[in-house]
Amino acid sequence: MKSFKKAILPAILCASVVTLSGCSSDSLISTKAGNVTNKEIIDYIGPNQISKAATDIATKKVLLDKYKNKIDDKHVEAELNKTIEQYGGKDKFDAALKQQGFDKEKYKEALKVKTAQAYMILDEAGVGEDKLKEEYENSKVQYHLAHILISVKSDTNKDGLSDEEAKAKIDEVKQKLDAGGDFAALAKEYSTDKSNADKGGDLGLSSKATSSFVSEFNDVAYNLKKDEVSDVVKTQFGYHIIKALDVKEMTFDEMKADIAESIAQKTVAKDKTIYQNALKKLFNEYKVSGSNDAVKKQIETMTNPTPATPKQNDNK
Repeated sequence: MKSFKKAILPAILCASVVTLSGCSSDSLISTKAGNVTNKEIIDYIGPNQISKAATDIATKKVLLDKYKNKIDDKHVEAELNKTIEQYGGKDKFDAALKQQGFDKEKYKEALKVKTAQAYMILDEAGVGEDKLKEEYENSKVQYHLAHILISVKSDTNKDGLSDEEAKAKIDEVKQKLDAGGDFAALAKEYSTDKSNADKGGDLGLSSKATSSFVSEFNDVAYNLKKDEVSDVVKTQFGYHIIKALDVKEMTFDEMKADIAESIAQKTVAKDKTIYQNALKKLFNEYKVSGSNDAVKKQIETMTNPTPATPKQNDNK
């Protein structure tokens, strides 16, 4: 899970923290050497960090208000459950959240903000419902895939086996599968893809149209039927055996948020300024303004793209 930046100030700070004044001088810690007050904490953190936190909170508020009717709670719950499963269960997921200063509700809120950001970018790019539906038609058949990989040594993988050794090993695994062996158990035992071996080789949901796998893998994987196991497949990474855990046609509503986020990511990759430009329009619409110079400067930084650095001319 990617680390989410904290957008909420510590609860000990008073509500008027962004003005850097007006807080009570209530002591939070008392000592013989003197008490620790709210004001001291604010001074210690400094105006720049406080302004950053304040504008993060403002951004979250306007995004969630503007796009509240486009955020699907079912999608948020599905994303949450998917992440919990990827972490190996609720206890491990909760521990990871706690380590980052999050809890489940804050994580769900972050998922909502991510979706809202996507719709803001699509609005700026002029991408409407028709484009989302077009993408849906290309990817509505979703494959839940898993694989077992025996990697081959290469310039980028010094730990792989020789081609001959890898082929012998994958053939051994295939024989065990053909004899009724459990795919997930064999993936845990044999697969060298450490990113998913412990999860039984689970690669999650994907479609042929949006796949990031290499073509040799795609050509086999997306022609499998549910529960079907492939023959051995050779790619640049080594030898694979692929299983289709499930094949199903998703509804537009089930996929809409994922499609929006995917298009938004591609849009930002092509135009690095689009997020700031979109946020500037949103801030203007919601009349977002700062109450001091530090906050005003932070808003200016967030909503004005950094000019590209001119290339140096070597032919002087």
